[in-house]
Amino acid sequence: MQPIYRTAEIRQIEQAFVAANPGVSLMERAGLATAERARDMLADGYRVLVVCGPGNNGGDGLVAARHLRRWGYRVTTV
Repeated sequence: MQPIYRTAEIRQIEQAFVAANPGVSLMERAGLATAERARDMLADGYRVLVVCGPGNNGGDGLVAARHLRRWGYRVTTV
């Protein structure tokens, strides 16, 4: 199985986005999009577990957790 984009290609895409959109955080956008998707899948009052590893993906998870908590979900982050 081959990835759609290789790591170096993703980095180039991200760098181009940041250059074209100064002041916009990719991590904030990714975390918000993840939280919105989770919200679409969950009923109100659900408890949510967000498991975050190291690096940028973990940061995306923390941003998602922050939004979900702000929207009233009971969030546990590990």
